[in-house]
Amino acid sequence: MNTRIVGNIASRLADWPHLLLASHLLMLHTLAFGGWKIPAIRLLWVVAIGLFLLWQPFVAGERRIELRQGVILLGVVVVSTLLLGPWLLLIWCGALAAAIGGRVLGTDTPRERTGYLLAFGYLVGIAVLGVVPEVSPVVAIDPVLRGVLARFMPLVLPFLLIFPARAPERKSREAFDFFYGVMVFLVLSVFVLGALAYMLLGGAGYVEALFKTSLAVAGALLVVAWAWNPRGGFAGIGSAISRYMLSLGMPLEKWLLELSEESELYAEPALFLDAVMRRLQGIPWVVGASWQAEQRVGQSGEQSAHVHTCQANQLALTAHFRHLPSPAMRWHVEWLLRLVIEFYLVKLQTHQLQRMGYVQAIYETGARVTHDVKNLLQSLQALCYAANQPGDPAQVTALLGRQLPQIAERLKSTLDKLQSPQIASLEHVEARLWWRQFKERNGHLLVEWLGDATAGHSLPAPLFDSVAENLLQNALAKRLRQPGLGIHVNFEGGSLTVSDDGLPIAPALAAALFNEPVSSEDGLGIGLYHAARQASGVGYSLALTENRAGCVAFTLAQLA
Repeated sequence: MNTRIVGNIASRLADWPHLLLASHLLMLHTLAFGGWKIPAIRLLWVVAIGLFLLWQPFVAGERRIELRQGVILLGVVVVSTLLLGPWLLLIWCGALAAAIGGRVLGTDTPRERTGYLLAFGYLVGIAVLGVVPEVSPVVAIDPVLRGVLARFMPLVLPFLLIFPARAPERKSREAFDFFYGVMVFLVLSVFVLGALAYMLLGGAGYVEALFKTSLAVAGALLVVAWAWNPRGGFAGIGSAISRYMLSLGMPLEKWLLELSEESELYAEPALFLDAVMRRLQGIPWVVGASWQAEQRVGQSGEQSAHVHTCQANQLALTAHFRHLPSPAMRWHVEWLLRLVIEFYLVKLQTHQLQRMGYVQAIYETGARVTHDVKNLLQSLQALCYAANQPGDPAQVTALLGRQLPQIAERLKSTLDKLQSPQIASLEHVEARLWWRQFKERNGHLLVEWLGDATAGHSLPAPLFDSVAENLLQNALAKRLRQPGLGIHVNFEGGSLTVSDDGLPIAPALAAALFNEPVSSEDGLGIGLYHAARQASGVGYSLALTENRAGCVAFTLAQLA
């Protein structure tokens, strides 16, 4: 119950960041103006650290602290309380000023930014007017002036509440800008150390040294600001530094060269993608990569919790970082991955165009076969005309005996070239009847017939005729290349399996066998491709169920 109450209080206080910051600055003010010397007031340091933990813009202040973290935090608080002094307060003021300065860049409203600038100015006043005079007796301020500042400076803090700030978006990566925070810390250090150096070298008082040093630092910042983004057509050092930061760790020309090399080595889009993502690990801050393109996935290197994913259509590329990446680093990797995507899409389109060209060539072949069939039909018409003419029957019979076998052989050869997968109809017949007729038609072949049909089961005869003839002819063609090959045809449970005991099909060819036309030694390489499409259209599947030495099997079965 107490834990829940404390959590609710912390959550409500986190919604008032300027109230927490004003309370923290008030305690720092008390400690800086001599309070650190009094043991009772020194305990305010513990409260100040607690308020800072609730306010800080790095992680959620209402998060529960683990036991190990609590022990470490308790040790830090105890040690810092015992060692509390002007030097520790000065370092703390500088770090807090850096945190406030880095937080200003994350604000998007003028009132909120004004409140942070007011807090920053008050913190600088504590550092130079309260803490620095405590460091050394050489730094002297009129006691009356110091007493007035100690009493009346806190009256400025209520004005922070006039400029309310929203609760920091702690999950946002822009809640704190580390680069600008470091710059603020360095500028404040130069200001304090410059004032002390001017006192020692110029023999001036501390207030005078502060005034002249502030003018010098302001002038230097003005010059730097002008040089950063000058007018009159000059790019300025801001452009140079930006170009350097944007190219740091991202050798764009080298990456484009690597993409070109892999593009020349691999024509297959998936192989190209796998090779390029492996090369991505060459970047020092990337430990691994993974990708997914439709149904294909790949992975290389180590996996980490810090990732960046670039996605386009059905392609997703992911880079795994060694540490939490900054926004600039994510921007770098985004560009690298987008270049990979562009190369991949070009290769994918090229691959699709090749397939379209291949299919076009097939259709052109079909047109040539149609022309051959037309010529054969003309020859048959000529023979019919000759047979109907008066003359010696013996001569007509001899003419038909010579020409008809040749025409039949030409017609068979022409139809074998076409290998059309189209089905005229899908009438169902009894499985036993189809199986008996199929064995009778091919009974002269040296094939081992196995299994039998189930009684009362029917099947689409045109589909089984087309696929069975295709598979059997492929096996017979394979026997010509591998003499002594054993072929087995098994029909059982409504599924047909044609297998042989020859060499296996290459893995690359097996992966593309039913998905696209392939190169073939005996035909156009489209038979199995069209047979698979034909089977899937009527609720069946054609698959390579075994592919090893001694058993290569294709199975046509009904989908579950």
